[in-house]
Amino acid sequence: MSTVYESPALRFEIIAKCSTSKARASVLTLPHGPVSLPVFQPVATQASLKGLTPSQLADTGCNLCLNNTYHLGLRPGQDVLEKIGGAHALQGWKGNILTDSGG
Repeated sequence: MSTVYESPALRFEIIAKCSTSKARASVLTLPHGPVSLPVFQPVATQASLKGLTPSQLADTGCNLCLNNTYHLGLRPGQDVLEKIGGAHALQGWKGNILTDSGG
């Protein structure tokens, strides 16, 4: 039996729990697709993955990448991001993007 939490922007479903450690397996569904949790999540410093292309990352089954909004605000900046169509277009990534404030 699963537990589901929903909002207009996302869906979070707990699919399994460990009675001993309280660890959980879950699925987070975001606008660019589902993400099985827990997950190894790469960081795209300034929206650039180091050592992998976006297609190579997708080939691993990963559907979530972390961007730092502070760095993106510094370079390339909000105006450039808007002109090119946002972070997805900038980095050629079709999966989900999670951002943090950085600093």
